Amino acid sequence: MNIRELLERQAETYADKIFLYFEDETISYRDFNDSVNRVANAFKRMGIGKGQMVALMLPNSPAFLYSWMALNKIGAIEVPVNTNFGENELTYILQHSGAVSVVLHEEYYPVFSKIDRKDIPELTHVIVDGRGPVPSWTIGFSEMFFESAELENVSVSERDPAVCIYTSGTTDKPKGALNSHGNWILTGQAYAHTVGISEEDRVMTSNPLFHANAQVYATMGSLCAGASLVLLKRFSASHILEQSRQYGATKMILVQAVTPWVWNRPRMENDGDNPVQTMVAGNVPTEIYREFEKRFNLKIQTIYSLSESVLGIMGPREGTAERKPGGVGVPMEHPDPNIRNEVRIVDETGAELPRGKQGEIVIRNPALLLGYYKDEHKTKEAMKDGWFYTGDIGYQDEDGYFFFVGRKKEVIRRRGELISPTEIEAVINKHPAVAESAVIGVPSGLGTGEEEIKAYVRLNADQAASYDVILSWCAEHLADFKVPRYAEFREEFPRSAIGRIQKNVLKQERDDLTVGCYDRLNPATS
Repeated sequence: MNIRELLERQAETYADKIFLYFEDETISYRDFNDSVNRVANAFKRMGIGKGQMVALMLPNSPAFLYSWMALNKIGAIEVPVNTNFGENELTYILQHSGAVSVVLHEEYYPVFSKIDRKDIPELTHVIVDGRGPVPSWTIGFSEMFFESAELENVSVSERDPAVCIYTSGTTDKPKGALNSHGNWILTGQAYAHTVGISEEDRVMTSNPLFHANAQVYATMGSLCAGASLVLLKRFSASHILEQSRQYGATKMILVQAVTPWVWNRPRMENDGDNPVQTMVAGNVPTEIYREFEKRFNLKIQTIYSLSESVLGIMGPREGTAERKPGGVGVPMEHPDPNIRNEVRIVDETGAELPRGKQGEIVIRNPALLLGYYKDEHKTKEAMKDGWFYTGDIGYQDEDGYFFFVGRKKEVIRRRGELISPTEIEAVINKHPAVAESAVIGVPSGLGTGEEEIKAYVRLNADQAASYDVILSWCAEHLADFKVPRYAEFREEFPRSAIGRIQKNVLKQERDDLTVGCYDRLNPATS
């Protein structure tokens, strides 16, 4: 089955039922499917077809969902773009993907407008969503609905690519993880089964749709179960419980980074008076896990996955095993027992390690990425004998419960984003006063495994610059979540025998690497 067939089957089964709640809008399954068809016909009229890529730089909105599903219905591939990205990052994704069109919100048009069109020759159509007037040479998203709601059939296999999600690694450039229609559907089915989502549920998320999380769990999970999706425009710790009451949300999906914010909101007598039965999030801090459940009168179900392996690890299904604070869970289950999801901990040779031993987390199931777009070498590095090597370190306890320890690579996890240090270093090193730099992750202090970014900078001997100057330079050239919070000037770096900066030595210099350096959020105390 492909995503078109799934949506059309559910639109027939649940025709008048509300599929989407968004702000003051309610959209039924039938109306949602009709709108998707109209947008699909508009894409077809532009000449967009099977196998072509279209970038989506949109906030959480019906427009994102319509565009994504419409592209998949005609066999095209959606390329979600982080809305925090700047000109350089957007240019790279448009160039690398060869996107023939981009759909963006008017809020992000100024970023796109900085790109020289000669640098993206394959892009032929620009579609702008918003209430204001659009440039004369672009297409207003509202015009997409002028087409027929009847859509001709397009031959699309479950193994055809549906989405190309660009994910940061330890290299300078992001990799495009290609996932198929089948990947998204199998995982949506498994997620609904593992969490216990039924057609009676309302599944609420504020997670951004440009991430796999909101697409494959909240959206596909709701669609597969015939449930209703409550899509929030953005996360607000002070309003999230009130929103759950407003929409009658029974399941809530958040990212790990925001759970401490919910916990730290002012206590109210009615904290436990909400309709949420289950909250799905990352590895929730052990010290608040049980108290969080008690205070808000809900069950926490943890999750671990990557864009390359969306069918990952979750807290066990109700009644099957004990949920363990500090752990990420067990392999996510699919309702069809013939669909196997295997997870192992292995050593450097790929041999499985005994329980309790730390090693790399590897995953094998039918929903792994098709490959990295235009990067056969990286695909072969990550995929070995059918197993996906995550680059993350973990272990299993005696009961087979998985625990996440840390990243084998140097990727920094901040605000739910994976960030490449080399990308930040490349920007810092371009400043005329800088000789070289090294960027590392330091503990955020929130107890979630989240990190803050620290930059070590060595200036040229004949140059001077303040911390504010360097960090302002970063802010001009990077998305906000990539700008270092901490900075420290150095006269020299520890180096290996071949002259490389030894980041492991930097991390061992003192217990608290945030002491004695500049703090961008608290400059007065630095």
